[in-house]
Amino acid sequence: MTVRQLLLPLIAGCAMLGFAVPASAAPPEHFSFTESGTEVLAHCDGFDLILAGTGTLRGTRFFNESGEVVKVIIHGRIEETTTNSVTGKYVVNRGVFQDFFTRIRGTDEFLHTVSGFDFQGKVAGRGPLVYQDVGRKVFAFNPETGEEEVVFRTGHTTLPEGSEAEAVFCAAVT
Repeated sequence: MTVRQLLLPLIAGCAMLGFAVPASAAPPEHFSFTESGTEVLAHCDGFDLILAGTGTLRGTRFFNESGEVVKVIIHGRIEETTTNSVTGKYVVNRGVFQDFFTRIRGTDEFLHTVSGFDFQGKVAGRGPLVYQDVGRKVFAFNPETGEEEVVFRTGHTTLPEGSEAEAVFCAAVT
């Protein structure tokens, strides 16, 4: 799980709940936060893949005349390192992206779109490029899994969806 994925519930919570505002239209609210952490991302063949990362996010929350959050735009900048626990070989992933959450009229749900460099992993941080996910993705909530799924994608990616991406991350540091 990437720092970005760890932050996603917090981002979505900010988007969906917003903060209590008066009944009259409110000006946009700006926010920012930084998050960092370390975890075992995957158990690869003979080693653990250790993820350490930091992410800085800044955004703006927009309201309608009723004071409900109608849109949230978040600009993210992350740097993550995935390291082979046995050899120490590592890949640096840098991401610069924008998350857009737009309320679906008449509901409490939001359409989630991501644009930018979601993943750009390079061996030892300077090359060669070992995985990339660049472009625009639109997500929809799947009530059966309780998670967002990509329903539209444009751009370039070398990463498969879901748990299959772990194999790519493991191979990058072997």
